[in-house]
Amino acid sequence: MGPDAEEYWTTAQAAAALGVSPSTISTWRTRGYMDPVEGSPPRRPIYRRADVVQAEKAAYQAALRTSGSAKRTSRAALAG
Repeated sequence: MGPDAEEYWTTAQAAAALGVSPSTISTWRTRGYMDPVEGSPPRRPIYRRADVVQAEKAAYQAALRTSGSAKRTSRAALAG
């Protein structure tokens, strides 16, 4: 938790929390789905938890749009 009561994650923490690889988190940043917290070190970026969760949703929606699949379901529904 930061001084502003928000939760912050490193790349590794975000990846572990979402069950993806750290390179996926970096890809989301490169594709513009999220930005690191201003002032975080370039080699060890820090992200707001809410931004990471929103980036996952945006990446998932983009994958659905480009997959050609007519199936529209959420990961939460798949998880059970």
